[in-house]
Amino acid sequence: MYEQHIIVDFEMNPVSQKYPELSKLLYQEIIEIGAVRLNSKGEAVDTFSCLVKPQYNTGVSKFVNRLTGIRSCDVMNALSFEEAVGRFNDWIGSKRTRIYSWSDSDLRQLKAECEIKSIEFPSNMRRWMDFQLLFPRLMKIETSRNQMSLENAATWYGIDFSDGKAHRAKYDAEVTAELLQPVLTGEYIAQRENINRNVHLKSDEHTGFRLGDIYADVFNQLFSQLQCEPELAR
Repeated sequence: MYEQHIIVDFEMNPVSQKYPELSKLLYQEIIEIGAVRLNSKGEAVDTFSCLVKPQYNTGVSKFVNRLTGIRSCDVMNALSFEEAVGRFNDWIGSKRTRIYSWSDSDLRQLKAECEIKSIEFPSNMRRWMDFQLLFPRLMKIETSRNQMSLENAATWYGIDFSDGKAHRAKYDAEVTAELLQPVLTGEYIAQRENINRNVHLKSDEHTGFRLGDIYADVFNQLFSQLQCEPELAR
């Protein structure tokens, strides 16, 4: 089993149009890293937060500024991407680690940016899980083709979600960690039954599924795959 679980979130800024050669390789750059550390028991024990100076833009776009509140002056003297990744890598350490993010876009961004900027992908970030994909399956939530947003997932589970704090890396990582903790401890099962029975989803007769089926076919299967430690981030 894992000695720690790291929940990570990135905020990103578009690459300037002055670099058309990057348009097919790197659309945006990480400008903020936020993370939460859970121990093997699923307890939150530490957090990480770091702003990152963009290399291929002189500042933060108006859209990103409105969305996140991050200003150009905030990142002007921030760490370079290489320095920030190095600091994050040191913070994670050498313990047996599983990385989680809400969607796989964070992993894809980190891989692409490391490649473009000639930085070795950190070896302790290779065991990576897309928790956005797993969460609705575990909770037996019927979703459309559009993936479930972090805000909707938090609201569904009864976690307070602040629009004023959203889209900052550390805050989004903290909310994701709150969703992950009951999954790691097994407490989510009782909560899921209560929510599904009283509020959110159709009965088993209408859906054709039983809670036991979901637990056996999804939870055990996916987490047994985790134990195989697929190298997702080569």
